Amino acid sequence: MVDYRVRSVSLLNLVNDIRTGRLIPDAYFQRNLVWRDVHKRDFIKTILLGLPFPQIFISKGKVDVSNMSTVSCIVDGQQRSNAIVSYVENLLDVDGQKYNDLPEAQKSEFLKYEIAVIELDLENDDPKVQEIFQRINRTSNSLTSIEKLASEYSTSDYMLVAKFLSNHISLERSLDDDFREDPNIPDEFFDWAKSKNVRNFSKLVNEKGVFNAHEIARKANLMHVLNIMAAIIGGFSNRNERAIQHLDDYFSNFPQKDSIVSALEDAASHFLKLSFRGKSYWLNKANFYSLIVAFVAIADDGKALNVPKIKDRLEAFERDLPDDYRLAATEAVNSTRARQLRNRYLTDLLSDCIE
Repeated sequence: MVDYRVRSVSLLNLVNDIRTGRLIPDAYFQRNLVWRDVHKRDFIKTILLGLPFPQIFISKGKVDVSNMSTVSCIVDGQQRSNAIVSYVENLLDVDGQKYNDLPEAQKSEFLKYEIAVIELDLENDDPKVQEIFQRINRTSNSLTSIEKLASEYSTSDYMLVAKFLSNHISLERSLDDDFREDPNIPDEFFDWAKSKNVRNFSKLVNEKGVFNAHEIARKANLMHVLNIMAAIIGGFSNRNERAIQHLDDYFSNFPQKDSIVSALEDAASHFLKLSFRGKSYWLNKANFYSLIVAFVAIADDGKALNVPKIKDRLEAFERDLPDDYRLAATEAVNSTRARQLRNRYLTDLLSDCIE
């Protein structure tokens, strides 16, 4: 049984607690910020109209007996608290008005708005906090499957490597207990990650248009990387099946992580040299997945690739796509059969470009 109490806090106190660091809104078990401005505006309007919204859950945290203070974490309510802070800091307008544009009386009413809070008598690193977050969102459509997996398997070695490759983990652990990364992640992982360089691969999956900013915020690129790793290790499977299996198989130790990181960094280096731009056919998700996996497979032979020739061949291939490839890149793209077919074509193409 988890002890908790229901109380209310003024919006002013909530904002001040976040600003001073007494309340952490983006703890390690949280998703990324995904609300768009239209969602934020609609929520702020709810407050301006004086209407209620669901409770915010907070973990009370440990008492620092030296400083006689506590640091709490938002368990559920990150998107709402971010919208409130954005509005108070004049980063958002509602019906053409920013916070500073409001009459003084309306500002006062806004700041005095009482927010319903459920305060859990738990320390922020208690496993029950993460379990409560998952249960609150289990029956909700607010979290995608990969966001749920990222929370549930936050300390799986396989997940950590994928987060590292897709730049979904900060390697700079704070000396303070700010709980922005899972305190249960072993120090050895951070030491290992800091010894690696994934500049090319991270740039490819985050900056070249394969995924837009909203997809990255919702960790779509992380799921893609988990699947790419799974294909390299054990071959192709239907949708996310093998990737999810590996989260359990390699929970405590992922022995192939050095070779995977090295292989993907080299493959990304070749991919970037092709200099595809914008809406290139080879930057859509299915083709990106297949081309990266094919680069890794060919590189296993240890022979050099003629990159200009590869680009010419890919462009010629695109101009005269075989019907079965076209279909495998547009329908049921995550099926085992479609992935295998695309791979056969692309590995053959790359094999012809070995110097």
